[in-house]
Amino acid sequence: MTFPVQADGASVMTSGEVSKDTPCRKCAYNLRGLAVGGRCPECGTPVGVSVNGDLLRYSDPQYLETLWRGVHFILWGLLAVVVLSFMAAFVGQITKASPVFVQVFIFAASIPSIIGGWLLTTPDPAGIGEDQYGTARKIIRISLIVGATNSLISIVEASGSLSPSAALAARAVALLVSLVGLVGQFAQLAYLRKLAQRIPDQSLSDRARFLMWAIGISYGVLLVLGFLAVLLARAPGPAVTGLGCAAGVLGICLIVFGVMYLFMLGRFATGFREQAELARQTWAIAGQPPVGQ
Repeated sequence: MTFPVQADGASVMTSGEVSKDTPCRKCAYNLRGLAVGGRCPECGTPVGVSVNGDLLRYSDPQYLETLWRGVHFILWGLLAVVVLSFMAAFVGQITKASPVFVQVFIFAASIPSIIGGWLLTTPDPAGIGEDQYGTARKIIRISLIVGATNSLISIVEASGSLSPSAALAARAVALLVSLVGLVGQFAQLAYLRKLAQRIPDQSLSDRARFLMWAIGISYGVLLVLGFLAVLLARAPGPAVTGLGCAAGVLGICLIVFGVMYLFMLGRFATGFREQAELARQTWAIAGQPPVGQ
């Protein structure tokens, strides 16, 4: 049984050789000049799976499984943050536990989402897509590291061991981290938008694009309102009341967008799993020897 090649553009000559620079889908080795029916000299992957364009169904199945696990870790992590945050607050009220306990609880709950975000931003082994979303992928990882570091700072701050000046500096850092988190969220949705185009699923890509702007603008304005509220805290009046009302409306919008985001992640999980199964079938067919051998 031979592998049905659907070459991307003019990447394969009539002689059956790869005619332009084409990375191996598993190790990124340049396959130019090799026979389509052959194998990558570096990793042994059939050349045929690497000449069909950039759709995810031709990617390394293990890479696609990693993306799927990443989305699942994020979903479970978000659920853990909600549940454990409520539990921490409840236990803290009942037992009069220290703020450190609550912060540790919240940090522990965020670990699955951090792991999920890291897995989701695993680069394609072939290097495909890095020119389109490589920067966004790296920004996401930086925001994950910054967010985790800030959570540890919050634990130290909650312990009360910081001097007044250090505590003030910690609050300033928290504000900067919120901005980094906003950039990271924007980058994640831009990254997911591009991945959706490799499924391909245009409606899913459009949903990611909508949420990229909806969440980005709403959260950004909310941060600005919070900063203004701090500045006006010592001068209560209509301005503060107006800021509070606006913040409440934006908070409701973010809840709605957050629910949409969760459903979108569910669709990505399904899409990645389906593409992984298609990739396994494609690679299995490509790995079979031609008839008569």
